[in-house]
Amino acid sequence: MKLKLALLAAAGSLALGSAAHAGDWYTSLGAGYTFSNDENDFESSDAIPGATGGSFASSTFGFNDNYDLDEALNIYGAVGKHLKNGFRAEFEAATRTQNIDSFDGPSGGYGGIPSDGNVGEVRVTTYMLNAYKDFGDKIGSRVDPYLGLGIGIARFRSEVNNVNVTNGTFAAATTDPYTVVVGDRDSALAYQAMAGLAFDLAENLDFDIRYRYLVTDEFDYKGFVNGPLAELDSEYNANEITAGFRWTFGAPAPVASPAPAPTVTYKNCPDGSRIEASLECPAAIVEEVDAPKDLGFTVYFDFDKSNLSDAARRVINERTSEALQYDISGVSVQGNTDTSGSSAYNNALSARRAGVVRDALVANGVSGGLIDTDALGETNLDKPTADGVREPLNRRTDVEFTFDN
Repeated sequence: MKLKLALLAAAGSLALGSAAHAGDWYTSLGAGYTFSNDENDFESSDAIPGATGGSFASSTFGFNDNYDLDEALNIYGAVGKHLKNGFRAEFEAATRTQNIDSFDGPSGGYGGIPSDGNVGEVRVTTYMLNAYKDFGDKIGSRVDPYLGLGIGIARFRSEVNNVNVTNGTFAAATTDPYTVVVGDRDSALAYQAMAGLAFDLAENLDFDIRYRYLVTDEFDYKGFVNGPLAELDSEYNANEITAGFRWTFGAPAPVASPAPAPTVTYKNCPDGSRIEASLECPAAIVEEVDAPKDLGFTVYFDFDKSNLSDAARRVINERTSEALQYDISGVSVQGNTDTSGSSAYNNALSARRAGVVRDALVANGVSGGLIDTDALGETNLDKPTADGVREPLNRRTDVEFTFDN
């Protein structure tokens, strides 16, 4: 009970401490291996009559036994959302069906049920709310360890029928079969603790390996034991290893970046010159106005992303519109990354960041033949950092215009 209360309190603390900030949504699907556990109770709440015709025929008894369950496969699916500071929350559904190998029969008047390979099965389906803490790139650059806790509902169904099975120990003393028939179900609170590793396969796809320990409160159900209908109860716990895929989708919460430089507005004068709107036009003096030298700009990207935010698109549109008022002779586009990740991966990422800005410039009217792109990876840091550091100021693409005067 202390373990269950600790899991409940910790799961609530994780959820309350991280639910205010939204990020990417994700869905996951996988399967795994459920290990048998000899502590899954099978107990009577009533006094049970002894088997007819034997030495226990006139007695009644209660029993406290355990299911002897075989190992089995489990499957799970989940939908979740990344939250702030490496936390995420999800709803998960999972199910597992384990064959009942035998009952031990430890108490007097109840000899248990020996296995004939077909005693029955136990099916447990869980619906859980899980909270996780991802610890980032702590192992290399593409493996994320995490811990998790969950609370929810477990749906328990036990199906037992040994009408044609003779209990060796009990029958030897009484010459009578000992019969148990169960086909009932119940629901109870469930709790689980998890630890795992997520392997980054692609920009939005992870391979997930996880250990899970599942425990439940008590299930109450009915069954026929030596004839009469009896009240029975059980608890369930299991150790599981799972593996599956996690696909991330949706737009992440924007990372705060420096505010863009104020936009300077211009006006056309009667003499054909173009000056800032706050200045007076020159009086009857024809003077060539040189192209401004501050039309270069920088756009920033989210971690491990190469898509343009709305703010980045606005900056590109405004600066390109201004530059097209002059004779553009060339455009330099340089993609950059921070130091998180390998050099080869960062070179490819910076090339994608340069490419998406180049495409936006062309879409706004700049000739593609004037654009020169460079992928600088992590070699041109705006803010120097150690290797492996996520720095928003370094995840950028720089654009510079040159003009014919």
